[in-house]
Amino acid sequence: MAKKKIEQNETVDAASVEAPAAEAANLKAAPPEISPARRKQLQKTFDIGMQKSGQKSYDYAVELLLQCAIADPGNVQYVKGLLDTLRAKYEKTRGKGHPMAFLKMMGPKGAAKKACAKEEWNAAAEAGAKGLIWNPWDFANLKFLVTATMAMGFTDVPLLYLRTMLEGAPKDIAVNRFCGEKLEELDRVNDAYQCWRRVDEMKPGDPEVERVLTRLTVARTIRETGYTAEKAKDAKSTVVAKNESGATVEMTHEELLEHQISQQPKNFSRYIELADIYIQVENFTKAEDVLTRGVENCGPGDGLQDKLEDVQIRRMRQKMARVDRNSEEWKTLRLEMNETELGIWKNRCERYPNNLGFKYDLGLRYQMKGDNDEAIKQFQISKKEPRRAGLSCLALGQCFQAIKQYSLAMSNFHEAIEKIPDRDAENKKKAYYLAGKLAMALKEYEQANDFLTQLADMDFSFKDVSELLAKVEQLRNEQI
Repeated sequence: MAKKKIEQNETVDAASVEAPAAEAANLKAAPPEISPARRKQLQKTFDIGMQKSGQKSYDYAVELLLQCAIADPGNVQYVKGLLDTLRAKYEKTRGKGHPMAFLKMMGPKGAAKKACAKEEWNAAAEAGAKGLIWNPWDFANLKFLVTATMAMGFTDVPLLYLRTMLEGAPKDIAVNRFCGEKLEELDRVNDAYQCWRRVDEMKPGDPEVERVLTRLTVARTIRETGYTAEKAKDAKSTVVAKNESGATVEMTHEELLEHQISQQPKNFSRYIELADIYIQVENFTKAEDVLTRGVENCGPGDGLQDKLEDVQIRRMRQKMARVDRNSEEWKTLRLEMNETELGIWKNRCERYPNNLGFKYDLGLRYQMKGDNDEAIKQFQISKKEPRRAGLSCLALGQCFQAIKQYSLAMSNFHEAIEKIPDRDAENKKKAYYLAGKLAMALKEYEQANDFLTQLADMDFSFKDVSELLAKVEQLRNEQI
């Protein structure tokens, strides 16, 4: 009957047939509805929570503020109050949160992950908020919160979560990549650019990063000049735009940036943006020229000197790649390259005295130069940095062996084997190999056999380990 009535009176719009499904999808993304009475109650709860936070009653404050953030996940005031209180609570363990955060967050993070997979954004935001109370800087949990709140149509709250993410791990590549992507989606082009720039500094030469930086450079340049983009061709072409008077102007991206530099010679970001365009096409000579001007006009800070040094190294490597490795020219360039890198890492150690990773890099350059005494000094310092401890011990073992301090060499090889993580299989194998060879030279055949057997268990095809094991067995038998 109903079907007949429809046919007689009107044609049904196909879109209306799909409406229930669309409405269901919208409901998933819709933020929770809050009545005026409930909103008044939440504000009262928030005010008490912030009062308790000011009194340093953090546990009670967090309990109250969490209720507000869950009930109204798009409220910047509520979320900021919760995050600020958690920062104060975990001030002594900044970046890590509760000592048992890993275990405590398993439930909330698991729930947030499942909810995101089902696109149940309110549930994801609630689970993520519950996870915050154990560690407000947890990257995975914040990712779920950013994804959920953006899907619900919020912009300011995701920014709070992204900033907290960067605060917890400002030099983490994965964090900066994610933040760069999301900040660009939120139309925060300048902030996105800074994130990708940090990625480029930590992982120079990545083609994808360079493409993103070039795209963001163009977007920033057009947005911040007196031009309004009408249309743009590819990155190597020109920008067709209208200026404020309405006249059509055509210029390359490079020309646009050079114009800005001439108008604002103290604006360091313009030099970096222009250099990024040249870096993408591997024109390191032009990039070096731009960055040199930047350092001269703005000083070495704001990443200019670091960027210039990276470009200098890449230019020299490019030059070496074009020369026969067996030629005298290549050997000369290799020596020149090592001296350049030695100077660069010396300067970086002076600029960043607390960065022990740079001490390791400097030590490697001294080691390549054959200055083992100076290399040992640097490696002994970098050994204190947990992520470099194993590699520093491995390098120390090689340096001590080179100056015939065999006992110290063996001690460091032992330590390298203990501290190099299993995931770094190549360096672990190298440590076993060098320790085994040294033990053989010292006629410590039982020890040599132990090291080489461990290596063979990892990789029986590694270098000449099978031959060395046979040799050790022969020498052990001769001792009997």
